[in-house]
Amino acid sequence: MAVPVSLLLAARSLLLLSLSSAAAVEVKRPQGVSLSNRHFYDEYRPFTCLDGSKTIPFDEVNDDYCDCKDGSDEPGTSACPNGSFHCTNAGHKPQYIPSSRVNDGICDCCDTTDEYNSGASCENTCKEQGRKEKETLQKMAEIAKEGLLFKQQLIEEAKRSRQDKQQALTDLQKKKETWEANVESLKAVKEAVEKPELEAKEIHKKAWDEVQAARKLEKEKAKAAETFKELDDDEDGLVSISEIQTHPELDSDGDGVVSEQEAESVLGGVRQVDVTSFRDAIWAGIQDKYKSEAAVEIPTLPEIPAEEVEDGHSTPHREEWKKDDRDEDDDDGGGEEHDDDGDEDEEEEEGGEEDYKPNSYLPEKQDAGEEKMPAYDEETRVLIDAAEKARNEFSEAEKSLKEVESLIGSIEKELTIDFGADGEFAYMFSQCYEMTTNEYVYKLCPFNKVAQKPKNGGSETSLGLWGSWAGPENNRFSAMKYEHGTGCWQGPSRSTLVKLSCGKETAVLSTSEPSRCEYLMEFSTPAFCQEESDEEGGDHDEL
Repeated sequence: MAVPVSLLLAARSLLLLSLSSAAAVEVKRPQGVSLSNRHFYDEYRPFTCLDGSKTIPFDEVNDDYCDCKDGSDEPGTSACPNGSFHCTNAGHKPQYIPSSRVNDGICDCCDTTDEYNSGASCENTCKEQGRKEKETLQKMAEIAKEGLLFKQQLIEEAKRSRQDKQQALTDLQKKKETWEANVESLKAVKEAVEKPELEAKEIHKKAWDEVQAARKLEKEKAKAAETFKELDDDEDGLVSISEIQTHPELDSDGDGVVSEQEAESVLGGVRQVDVTSFRDAIWAGIQDKYKSEAAVEIPTLPEIPAEEVEDGHSTPHREEWKKDDRDEDDDDGGGEEHDDDGDEDEEEEEGGEEDYKPNSYLPEKQDAGEEKMPAYDEETRVLIDAAEKARNEFSEAEKSLKEVESLIGSIEKELTIDFGADGEFAYMFSQCYEMTTNEYVYKLCPFNKVAQKPKNGGSETSLGLWGSWAGPENNRFSAMKYEHGTGCWQGPSRSTLVKLSCGKETAVLSTSEPSRCEYLMEFSTPAFCQEESDEEGGDHDEL
């Protein structure tokens, strides 16, 4: 018998209505159990702890007595210290709370289900919270969208910049080779011209040393002659034992008296000496002990007139230096007699070089109080000028080579840094971002350092140097680690963890010190903005 079409349509409508009503009814499950775990709690069979450690009758579930070690038999009570209560929070995000908060008089779940037996008066705020969160998520999505556009620009800019740096590196490597060859060539030239310069300076110095030695000898002779005259009390041209005995400072045994034997020993085993023997054999042995009875004026060395040096006069010959010294001794009237040949008038040289700088030809080092060495002669000056020019050219070439090497090192270092999967973080290199609090100014220089400085002045404290990316394996570029900062007093070195978030602007959002010497920074950047995936978004509503 055929069934009327109208009857079939009515039956179909009734069936759909029944299915729709059934779908709207929440699946029954024990208090505190999530929908995804409902199949573990079947009221028609014994319950097995979720860790598999024990099986109990189902009526012992949520009986306010903890039977399972993992607390899974008491999902809806506070009996188990390690238990968790699931808030369905229809209209908002489901969540888990510690079972210790169940029925404690405070509503932790926005749907109030955690206070089902406490008598607390709570209002279901899930719908309102869900609405606010959706607004927040919408704003975040808009920011992420703008940030992603900016991120794409950063990636393109990073690609161009990397190509430019690689090209610059190639050019600098070629320039380095050129400068290396130039430096080697100039070094050879420098060494070649420095050799005759050094020889000429040594000849000049040797001549001056000989003059100085001769002058010193003349001084010693003059001093010996003065001492001889002072000791020769009877002025008979001889110094005798008795005359030596008048100077107790020449005592050798420390009794303060110069005995006859001691005096004879001073005179070299004889009873008297003349001025020549005294000067040549006796004076050297007593000059450190002898105390003059009267101040003896020691002839001073002649100084080279400043005008001679400034006018660029050539160095006097060794014989002229010696002669000047002899003439000076004669003028002082002390010491041995010398033939007086008369003073020779010095003729002033004319036509000196206008650009000549005489001080550059004086000895390189001169101790305070020493007599100045005469200026170098013209021939030596020419050699010095040539050597100085070669040294300057070599120095400039070497400086240019070092600058090129420094640039190469900087670019190579930058090219080795991990700036993200597509180089999106490269724009932050060599940049610093600051945040000021009530007490400090915090500075983050990505891929370099983190620092802290008192707001009202003071020295900077390092909170860490760039270490590495520190995010989880599936999101490595979400955090940056900075280590080995300034050490804390009786504590570890300071370190900073920088957590990144998506933002239209690059800025330090917050700073904190969760534990001693370990800092935390929140940092926003468009480089961290990501495409939203279906897997993201956390838990879904349970209706």
